[in-house]
Amino acid sequence: MNYGYKFETVLDIVTSNSEIHLVKSLSTGETFISKVYDIYGINENDLKKYMNELYIMQNLESCENVVKIVDFIKQNDSLSFIIEFCSQGDLHSDILRRKMNNEVYTESEIFNILNQILNGLNSIHRNGIIHGDLKSTNIFIKDNTIKIGDFGISQKGSNDNLGTLNFLSYESIKFRKTNKLSDLFQVGCILYELATLSSPFSANSMSDMISLFEDKNYKNYIIKNISALYSEQLVSVISKLLSLNTLERLEVITNYNMSRRESINSNLSNTTTCISV
Repeated sequence: MNYGYKFETVLDIVTSNSEIHLVKSLSTGETFISKVYDIYGINENDLKKYMNELYIMQNLESCENVVKIVDFIKQNDSLSFIIEFCSQGDLHSDILRRKMNNEVYTESEIFNILNQILNGLNSIHRNGIIHGDLKSTNIFIKDNTIKIGDFGISQKGSNDNLGTLNFLSYESIKFRKTNKLSDLFQVGCILYELATLSSPFSANSMSDMISLFEDKNYKNYIIKNISALYSEQLVSVISKLLSLNTLERLEVITNYNMSRRESINSNLSNTTTCISV
């Protein structure tokens, strides 16, 4: 590879349509990820999907909780996205490590991760984007900062592209569309993983998921595996995010936005006080 970057190695990361390389900037020595798509003989629709991912990432680069794209290179047979390297890996790997070592996430850790995911998601939604495939393997960590990545199926407005089966909300499966509240359901799945070190669902088909959702004991199924280590507040947040009632999910994000505004106003007030003194 050239174009200002030196190839280091191919990373052992499984993706459906791209190869992941580690590269180094020739000018700064900084390490990046190169997501390489083979576009030889590609049809126009697939090329549009890749360019859509590029467009979305370019428009979200101002948020610290979203993985940044720094460059892209189009050659005859390939398209490469140069993306910031998250050296601490993905959240799923951290969950697996903790499970192996019998370590749990503290409640403050879980709420800290939630706040960072919601901050990134707020930026994504403000730009009219539906992510559509939020899961722990698409949440990355760099310098202890949480970053949302992988916008491969993301779209402006409602999204006809369905993500990973066991992270799909009831309405996504029922109506074959995702929206902002579907993204929040997927955040609930991630929170459940953090609290239990396991996935909330393990269905083999959409009909299996529908049956689980429509079971009268669905809500009890969600909360029964969450450890008594955690407060009623955290259990309530997880339960609401995984609720079939989208208004309960909306309540979580509304409370988050209110807390965020109060925090900003408090900081502004403190800053003003310091200046006046």
